[in-house]
Amino acid sequence: MPNRPHTNARMPPPSRPPSSACSAAHDAANVPCLLTITSLCVAGLVGVVDPLFVTRVFLAYMVIDGAWIACFPRAVPSAARVVVIHHCVALVLLLHVVTRPDRALETCRNGLVEGNTLALILRRRAVRGTFSHGVWHALYVSTLVPVRFVWQPYLLWRFAFVVTKDDVFWERATVCGAQCFLLGFNIFLVARRRLATEKKTT
Repeated sequence: MPNRPHTNARMPPPSRPPSSACSAAHDAANVPCLLTITSLCVAGLVGVVDPLFVTRVFLAYMVIDGAWIACFPRAVPSAARVVVIHHCVALVLLLHVVTRPDRALETCRNGLVEGNTLALILRRRAVRGTFSHGVWHALYVSTLVPVRFVWQPYLLWRFAFVVTKDDVFWERATVCGAQCFLLGFNIFLVARRRLATEKKTT
C-alpha cells in the first residue's frame, strides 16, 4: 500500500454547535432590549416616561421574543416551552393594562424583574473567572431574592387587595392568576439552575 503523506497541518477547530450559536444570537439581541425595558420601567416609576408607552413597548417585546423562542427553541438554554408559556402569561397582564390605562404603572413595577433577567444573561455570556463574570454574578445574586421572591409576591398582594379589589371576579382571577404563574416561574427558574449545577458537580 502506498504511504500516506504526513502533514503537520492542524485540524480546524470544531464550529460552534447550532444551539449555542442560536442562544448567543438571542442573548445578544436581548441585552439591549432588556436594558431598554428596565430603564423605561424605572423612568415610568419616577414619572419621566408615560407608563402606558412602557406597557406597549414591553408588549411588543414579549410578542417578538415569544415568537422567536417558539420558532427557534434552541434560542434559550432549556425549557423553551415553559418560557413561551411565561411570555403568553405576561402578555395577559400587559393586555389587561392596555385595556385599563390607569393601571399602566403596574407594568413598571412588575417590569423591574427584567433587571435581574438582564444580569442573568450577561453572567451567562461572560467567561467564568473573569472580572465581568464576577460583576454580573454578584448583581444577579444580589437582586434575585429581593426582586423575584420579595417584590413580586408583594405585587401579587397589591393586585389582589388594592388594584383589582373592586373588579369583577373573572378579571381579578385572571390578573392574580397570571401573577401567581410568574411567581411559580421564578421558583422553576431557580430550581432548574440548582439542578443543573448539581449535575455538573457530580
